[in-house]
Amino acid sequence: MSNEQVYTLVPSTNRGRYALDDPQGYDLTSGQPVSVLLGDCWTLGHIEHKRLLYASARTGQAEPGYYFQALNGTVCGLCTGMSVCLR
Repeated sequence: MSNEQVYTLVPSTNRGRYALDDPQGYDLTSGQPVSVLLGDCWTLGHIEHKRLLYASARTGQAEPGYYFQALNGTVCGLCTGMSVCLR
């Protein structure tokens, strides 16, 4: 990853989305190919969105959200502070 720009996920000013480095910056969206740093390993995959994905601590009901899907099919929730590279 030495030649690629590494970004940090931050909450976007667009509710429910993630932006790169700056809340008013570039928002990730479904289908966006990325690499995510998981542990000490860069993992290739893409961003996806699901209508009923996360359980809300506020309401106890499922809410929509974005997640990372690796090329091998593994799924990981997104969170602020994650390191990503655009592909």
